Amino acid sequence: MENRILHIISFNIPFPTNYGGVIDVFYKIKGLHNQGINIILHAFEYGRDEAPELEEFCSKVYYYHRSLSPIKQFSTLPFIVKTRDINTLLQNLKEDNYPILFEGLHTCYFLNHPNLAKRKKYIRMHNIEWQYYAHLAKMESNYIKKAYFKLESKKLRFFEKKIKDVDGILAISKMDNEYLKKQFLKIPIHYISAFHPNEKVEIKEGRGDYILFHGDLSVKDNEQAVIFLLRKIMQGVDYQLVVSGLNPSGKLKSLITKTNNAILKANVSNIEMESLMKNAHVNILLSFQSAGMKLKLLNALFKGRFCVVNDFMIKNTGLENLCWIGETAQDFQNILNEIFQKEFSENEILKRRERLEIDFSNQKLAIEIERIIFKTHSLKSS
Repeated sequence: MENRILHIISFNIPFPTNYGGVIDVFYKIKGLHNQGINIILHAFEYGRDEAPELEEFCSKVYYYHRSLSPIKQFSTLPFIVKTRDINTLLQNLKEDNYPILFEGLHTCYFLNHPNLAKRKKYIRMHNIEWQYYAHLAKMESNYIKKAYFKLESKKLRFFEKKIKDVDGILAISKMDNEYLKKQFLKIPIHYISAFHPNEKVEIKEGRGDYILFHGDLSVKDNEQAVIFLLRKIMQGVDYQLVVSGLNPSGKLKSLITKTNNAILKANVSNIEMESLMKNAHVNILLSFQSAGMKLKLLNALFKGRFCVVNDFMIKNTGLENLCWIGETAQDFQNILNEIFQKEFSENEILKRRERLEIDFSNQKLAIEIERIIFKTHSLKSS
């Protein structure tokens, strides 16, 4: 078999795997490496250290400093794109003729560059970015940040329309897949679900004695979800809520402290987070937007007992029959009070295993990307 080499351009350093976007990138790299694909990784560096661990799965790793200069706000390009216009990246890509996978619109500054015109190029869409930023603007109370998110959304929508000369787009969710098919009639769109840390279902039978909410708490959507939990849902149940995640605001810390049946575990290790998921009786996952595939949903289903969600979290994932779904505060109170009367059984574990280990296998996803980019045979009959 010929040597298969792939450039991957990551919007951030994909290790450690402590938030959604980099989790997908890291386990994608690992999965493709396990398929015998030689990865040349290009990673933008900001707020995270260089990671020697990546060298186990990549033949080369290049780091590029991302300048966050406010001057770049005055560009017609989205800030998340303009701040990644590193000419050294282009020079490194020009050294050979291997395919390129752009991770997110963030990394697409050189997508249409004439020096890459004859290259095989693919984009992994982690969100419909303009919709995501429009939602951030809606959620934001700070006027300066709100204005930034609104402007970035408009720029991203315009930038998205400029995508051309691409061999394929990899959508992370079924909903995004349908949107992209309508927007790009001449570009092949492929649904490739999120890569994740799980190889097999690892759930404890029986029961736990607390409810867990986890996520990046610096993200407004997660902060709003916790506030809704504390103010609307937890007032009607007697069980303890554990809130765990990265970088909670002072406002959130104060609100949790004032809630009798809630505690905060901030910035815990991956090992402690896994333990929290496994030992909870309920993993509750709420969102107020349906962007992308929620990786924390997959993690909770692979590792946790009962999983309680709202429609934004579960819609069009194909995982609806593995979760308890509510919408109003009263719905969630009723569901939680009912679930705490139950034990999680071996039959429930088998149901998860049959669904998740087949359809959400990292190996299966990596083989499908291999087929798309290198035109190898697929596991699928089609």
